[in-house]
Amino acid sequence: MGDHEVRYFVIPMIIVFILGIASINEPAFPVFSFMIVGLVSILVGTVFGWLAFGIKILFKFFHTWKEHRDVKKVVSVSKR
Repeated sequence: MGDHEVRYFVIPMIIVFILGIASINEPAFPVFSFMIVGLVSILVGTVFGWLAFGIKILFKFFHTWKEHRDVKKVVSVSKR
């Protein structure tokens, strides 16, 4: 995983964290609310990051499989 792929983990995490902090309105337990927002943002960032990474790997696998299949067809046609 390269440096440019880390953005799929970090950007959703930052967005959820900022929106969560903006929506906190409980004056009784601010630390507890802050911790919940932090954990939810980490969870969302992790899920979205692995989902994007998995989709990228799936497309790469499909592309190489398609190329391999096309090469196999060309070789079998040229042997006739």
